[in-house]
Amino acid sequence: MSITISYCRRYWKQLSTGTKLIALCLICIWVLSKAFIVMCKWSEGPSYQPCVEYIDHMCAEFSRHRISGNLCTELCHNTSAERFHCEHNSPGEKKVIVYIKDEDTKLVLKSGAYTSWDSVAKNYTSIKTLRPLVLSKDSLVEKLYSKFRQYFLNNETFGRFVSHLDVNSHNVLSAAVSGELLLQQDEYITSMNYQSKEVVPGLRGVCGNFYVSDYTPTDGALLTNRPGAGWPWRSVGEWKNRRTVAIRLLELAERLDNNDLLLCDVKGDNFGVLEDGKIAVLDSDTLFTRTVLGDVLKEDTCSSDSDCSFWDCHGTCDQKSWKCSTSLANTNFQVRLFCDFA
Repeated sequence: MSITISYCRRYWKQLSTGTKLIALCLICIWVLSKAFIVMCKWSEGPSYQPCVEYIDHMCAEFSRHRISGNLCTELCHNTSAERFHCEHNSPGEKKVIVYIKDEDTKLVLKSGAYTSWDSVAKNYTSIKTLRPLVLSKDSLVEKLYSKFRQYFLNNETFGRFVSHLDVNSHNVLSAAVSGELLLQQDEYITSMNYQSKEVVPGLRGVCGNFYVSDYTPTDGALLTNRPGAGWPWRSVGEWKNRRTVAIRLLELAERLDNNDLLLCDVKGDNFGVLEDGKIAVLDSDTLFTRTVLGDVLKEDTCSSDSDCSFWDCHGTCDQKSWKCSTSLANTNFQVRLFCDFA
């Protein structure tokens, strides 16, 4: 290595001043071009890759009558690679996010359920004959309701869930399996429960373990890690935009509080803008009611309050039992979103 460096230094000294200037200019152009490419990719948001294999598998399962859903036919009539693109997931990330682009519509297809079809189907199979149970639509709805009613805020929400499954006399087993796969996913359940509360994107329907929601673009002012974000803001126009976003974030906090919800993972790309300009939470995996979050934390041992934090939501440590208490130390107006972020 030292020999190579020594040789390069001698060679550099032998070059004329003009040649050195040309070489330095070429190096600068190369560095700037690389930086420009990185910034362009950064400003475009998530990177995508074709993910036809997910769609092909979903549609193959639908054609075999192993899954059902109110959007299966619509999704599977055209499975071209140009229509579906998948967001690059981080290592270890199990959630699949597929972006659907039709002529005038953008939608998002998600799934976080990876339980095998067979392991779920056995819940609806006779132990003696190993054949599917003979269930009517009404008996299936009753079975699902008795098993999963605690997941839904009310009967109206459960009714929307059943309509998503598109249950009929020919697909009772596939609807049952699809229903269980969907209810393994907290984000789907939260989206179902709070559709009318303007805190999550609109939910269009399902196909098997996938659910489809409205595409809600992230406002540029929310991406604090992008070039140019932060102080000093570069223009009056940018300041006005940020002021508007801050107000909308406060309005979101009010809607969350009105529904007893806490947002525990605060970052710019976790927020999207609805058609009416309101801000919604894109990753509702991190939305919890105070009761649920308190129950999650209460079994943890602790030596201080910092041991009772769940991302941006902070609990308190009971100094007598040295366990996290069910009471929380902050609200939506006090978490990082509204103190440090907005």
